[in-house]
Amino acid sequence: MTLTSTLHGVEWLSIEMIRRAVEAIDPADLSGAVLALPVVNPSALGALSRTTPDDSDAPDLNRVFPGGQNWISEQLAATVVREILPHTSAIIDFHLGIWGSSFGYVAYGGDFPDEKVSATSRSMAQAFDFPMICEEKMIERFPGPRSLAGYAGAHLGIPSCIGELGGSGFDHDREQGWIDATVTGILNVMRKFGMLPGDNAPRRRHLEFEKKSRLNPKNGGMLYPVREREELGREVVEGELLGRVVSPYTFEVLEELRAPFDGYLAWISRWYPVRPGDWAFGVVPKHDAGTRWVEAEKGWSE
Repeated sequence: MTLTSTLHGVEWLSIEMIRRAVEAIDPADLSGAVLALPVVNPSALGALSRTTPDDSDAPDLNRVFPGGQNWISEQLAATVVREILPHTSAIIDFHLGIWGSSFGYVAYGGDFPDEKVSATSRSMAQAFDFPMICEEKMIERFPGPRSLAGYAGAHLGIPSCIGELGGSGFDHDREQGWIDATVTGILNVMRKFGMLPGDNAPRRRHLEFEKKSRLNPKNGGMLYPVREREELGREVVEGELLGRVVSPYTFEVLEELRAPFDGYLAWISRWYPVRPGDWAFGVVPKHDAGTRWVEAEKGWSE
């Protein structure tokens, strides 16, 4: 089982998630091995930048697999492919909100060429037992066949799921809850594969979906959410005001961010300064054919 984090340097809360997961595993109970890469992109983390801070044509590490021998990101990807993936049976990759924003689901690729890889990836996402699960068109649409999980699944037959719960810049109790839920999710997946002893608890009622809409600002300014403490998964109605972008110079309201349809919040943000395109809110469409509630199940881990 390979755990990867910080392919993007501003998504650093998952470093702590992996640290605590490794500490929670007793080697005496472990069947198999865990390869933990808490920082896959040290250059980006060192600069607190999403992408590798150079003037290359390939700055985003999660878009260049299997890499090459030229730009820094390509060399990092090639090293992972050469040194890590030959010893990997499954991947849990982590991508979280930047400072001031949070994601709230676990994702998996549903369109790998081998349907067995997609099915195993889905079972990993379900084993995590997050309240929300997203089936991504990982090869066809996002994050693409040259992402780590996309390349590993499409070319090497390695199943994966993507942990996308949490962000930084929130209160301690909230961040601690995201960390605890993620550590529990990692251990759940390991039990699913028989790597750790014991059975998983009955799975909770959860939301599975295929589509989501980003509600990101088109203007830079100060983002003011309407709710001081917004909740991931909260149901919203079409046209509901979620936040405003305000000029820090004139205090003019530059933009209102409203729910595009009835749905559920997959991304939330706190009050913080934003650039155009930064994370604010994301909404899962309630009435889409791919959105469905799955009731709690017993005996799901066999």
